Amino acid sequence: MKKFFILFFVLITSSLSSQNSDMFSHKLDDLVSLDVPKNFVELDTLVDGVKIHQIRFKTKSYNFIAQKVLFENEDQKESLSRLPYDYTSLIDEYNRVIARMRYRVPYYLKTTTLVEKDGFTGYNLKFANDLETPTYEAEFYLLNKNLYTFFYASDTQFNSDVKTELFNSIKINTNKDISQYLGKPPKYRYGYVLATYFFLSLFVVWVIIISIKIYRKKKGKSSIFHE
Repeated sequence: MKKFFILFFVLITSSLSSQNSDMFSHKLDDLVSLDVPKNFVELDTLVDGVKIHQIRFKTKSYNFIAQKVLFENEDQKESLSRLPYDYTSLIDEYNRVIARMRYRVPYYLKTTTLVEKDGFTGYNLKFANDLETPTYEAEFYLLNKNLYTFFYASDTQFNSDVKTELFNSIKINTNKDISQYLGKPPKYRYGYVLATYFFLSLFVVWVIIISIKIYRKKKGKSSIFHE
């Protein structure tokens, strides 16, 4: 499973500047929407071959990014999917995401909090600098095969009210078919693989037997099974 994140380093390199006024709702895709200013930037990019869809904007006091990252290949067989299959496996996967994010964000992780939005489970992470000042906050949700992550960052003017307003504007379209449990348990995957190899082996043996029979018939020899 591939997991790549464009984190703070993308936020601080954004050159677009905007204000909070005149915000309006915009679709990140068919599943997720959020409030953005008029002069936001939306783009698709590839990182190590992984497709990333982003919305980002910057004001004089903060940077904000919303991004969608494919968490598992679209062509992955459902029977072999390693996506979460229950609540426990979802939390385990989230903990791996947190570990990666903790390593990549150049601040100290202060809190991790389970959150819920429109009936779906996610995580909220708060980071601070050496002075214990809030600088960075992230929230993410795994929906179907994509990880949706939202980043708010400010080195100098971290505004909790603005941050909360932005995060609260994120909406999940519950009219769509969405699941956080599309994977299969390990026992199911192992059983599927074993069964596949078993029946494949039977098929190969059958093909070999039929091929021998046809060959011996053409040579005018009796079947090896009747000698």
